[in-house]
Amino acid sequence: MKIRKTLPLSLFVCITAFSFTSCKSDDPVDNYNLTNGVVVLNEGKYNGNNASISYYDFDTQKTYSDVFTDKNNRGLGDTGQDMIKYGSKLYIAVYNSSLIEVVDAKTGVSKKSISMVNDSNEPSYPRSLTAANGKVYIVLYDGHVTQLDTTTLALGSKIAVGTNPDCSVISNNKLYVANTGGMAAVMDSTVSVINLSTFTEEKRITVNMNPSTIQADSEGDIYIASNGNYGTIAGKFQRIDATTNKVTDIAVSVRNFCIVDDKAYIYNFSYDANYNVSDKTIAVYDVKNEELLTSSLISTTLDNTPYCIAVDPSTNYIYVGTTDYSTLGKMYCFDSTGTFKYSFATGINPSKVVFITK
Repeated sequence: MKIRKTLPLSLFVCITAFSFTSCKSDDPVDNYNLTNGVVVLNEGKYNGNNASISYYDFDTQKTYSDVFTDKNNRGLGDTGQDMIKYGSKLYIAVYNSSLIEVVDAKTGVSKKSISMVNDSNEPSYPRSLTAANGKVYIVLYDGHVTQLDTTTLALGSKIAVGTNPDCSVISNNKLYVANTGGMAAVMDSTVSVINLSTFTEEKRITVNMNPSTIQADSEGDIYIASNGNYGTIAGKFQRIDATTNKVTDIAVSVRNFCIVDDKAYIYNFSYDANYNVSDKTIAVYDVKNEELLTSSLISTTLDNTPYCIAVDPSTNYIYVGTTDYSTLGKMYCFDSTGTFKYSFATGINPSKVVFITK
């Protein structure tokens, strides 16, 4: 469930495979590991209990459509929200099931399922994950951040942040958390700054309304895409100076982005008069030199609405996941020049990508 005050409406169906794909691999489940490829977390349908993990193998060019079920004989849960690789494990936030799945990054086998509840035993809804210094930091939509010890897999202390916090990033031993207020009567417009040494909130920085995606560059500056209020207040692309905390607007339109090697890879789109998605573009912004390198990197037409973007740091290949909210998604791969390389089928609403290499 991405924070846009709209929830995906979808049904889990199997469609014809795209290039280099199969809807379900014919290989026995014991015959593959996650050794060299792309791991995709698929949100699934909200309240559909059909989150999943897809895996595209670079060596064999095969797609495995439901790794978690293959390896664990059960489903992942409801609304896969975020996934990171840290050490030898994958950590997965499953929002509507309110749990964290800890998975062996090579085998795909679950090591532990951790229920995320508050002191009243009510769901606290994990949204985003970051990791440093042997801990995974879990942002909870009920307004808190907690920490997970990656050795013992035990939860630690918890602190309060803003309303409906969502995406997060670590920079200079500080955790920056975007407080969206996405489900509140009045949306939030702040970023919480947490000192990881003391695990305390140092300050809140005011940004544009409803901040969502948040990333950092090599110098520690923080970049934010916000959604506004979907009406009178427009979304923005902004930068927080790591030294002064000054917030600067950047004149680039953005729905979502990722930063790799000091370049922000951005997707954007608009809606026509009938609320159909149009003008789908991939832009590249040089965050170090503060200049837009291209506003239209790819010439290939994306079939549906962009839903996630990631860049493989070892190849600079760009991956864009698309969705129609009701059938299987599709992941496109482009090289650094924007040339189309291949595509493969994913689950419903591909929302996060992790690269595993030899």
